[in-house]
Amino acid sequence: MFDDISVFFWMEIMSKRVNNWISEEHEMSDGDYKIIRTSQSGDVYQIHVWVSNEGKMYRRSLRTKHLETAKEKGKQEYIKIMSLVNNGKQVFSDDVTTVVNRFIQYRQSDVDTGLIVKGRLTTIHTHLKHMLNYLHGDMRVSDIHRGTFKEYYKFRKTESNNTVNDDTVRQEHSSIRQWWKYVYDTGLTSMTPDQLEFQKFKRERLQNDVRRDTFTEEEYKKFYTSMRTYCSKKESKTDKEYYNREILRNYTLILSNTGMRTGELDQLKWGDLLDYRETMFHGKISEIVKIRVRKETSKVRKTRDLFCRESKYFHRISEISKFKGNDDFVFCHYDGNVITTRQKSEFWNSVIKLSGIKTTGRKLSFYSLRHYFVTQRWKSGVQLRDIANSCGTSVHQLEKTYYHIDEETMINTVMYDQRLKGKHE
Repeated sequence: MFDDISVFFWMEIMSKRVNNWISEEHEMSDGDYKIIRTSQSGDVYQIHVWVSNEGKMYRRSLRTKHLETAKEKGKQEYIKIMSLVNNGKQVFSDDVTTVVNRFIQYRQSDVDTGLIVKGRLTTIHTHLKHMLNYLHGDMRVSDIHRGTFKEYYKFRKTESNNTVNDDTVRQEHSSIRQWWKYVYDTGLTSMTPDQLEFQKFKRERLQNDVRRDTFTEEEYKKFYTSMRTYCSKKESKTDKEYYNREILRNYTLILSNTGMRTGELDQLKWGDLLDYRETMFHGKISEIVKIRVRKETSKVRKTRDLFCRESKYFHRISEISKFKGNDDFVFCHYDGNVITTRQKSEFWNSVIKLSGIKTTGRKLSFYSLRHYFVTQRWKSGVQLRDIANSCGTSVHQLEKTYYHIDEETMINTVMYDQRLKGKHE
């Protein structure tokens, strides 16, 4: 243990070191902060403020060698710091990776309480990983300013070799704003999410993305016939492989015939199939299935009922499945485990390759089947309100996303009327 004399000499030595380091010092606002020069600053003034509630010294260059200018800039900097302190905000911030991890843990509680589905949190996390690549994981939150994300769009296009579409980047922007709201609400910044600047998208480009990322009628025919071949017993090496492929084939067909989200179908249980009923349509009797999407599995957190126009897909699964209790998942593998994202991806890629459908510059995925469902129903004359109710979305969202279909429908209407007119002339 040091005696009193040793402590005294140690303090004297440290004081001299500090005095030797500081070449000029001006106490401001009765000593609340200081404007200083150091032996290493090259005559450039700095501001030093002791932030007592965080126990740290705030230091920042004022970027000037002129004392009066330094005093004015120091005053503004001090006001900004005290504004943060008085409003319960932090002056010193963590790196972005640490704050993203805390945000994901925070949103996990929303999954646990049923406010959002697990798949939604996974998507948000994926979006934020792209953001971390853009910012570099060691960047401090306090270094983010309103223009930080202006180049994000260009970065994502370059990083993905121009394969990422505008709608995906737009969704990433939304996730970044959600994260930044958390940053703001927890006092790490005084800048609101609305102040972040992102590149704006033209609606026409978003429409083109939807066009590219869905099937044409010819492509869809190639897809489902190739899937039939791929899932046949002849092409399957084992009973287990045949079972797993057949489950995924019917999973895919149900997506394209209901417009359900993949997360909703992944969590569908046999007890969610409410009713099988026969119906007459255009002189043909068909059996349809009434399906309930539970609010805890829906992206919009609302329960809704819809119909699948082909009950045979569920009958085919029922014939081979060993797991058919009300609480069992409809889509599970041979061993009873739920289908993983990787297994679905491998299945999808194999069928796409077999079909010969061109995918360059496109992002065909299971979600493309939802696009296909909406497109075909709208072109068939189904009311937007009815499509929106079935798909669990809004009319506004459909109009915004599928505007190009509306234009095609209007053109067809005009031409149809013209053809009728021509027959009478």
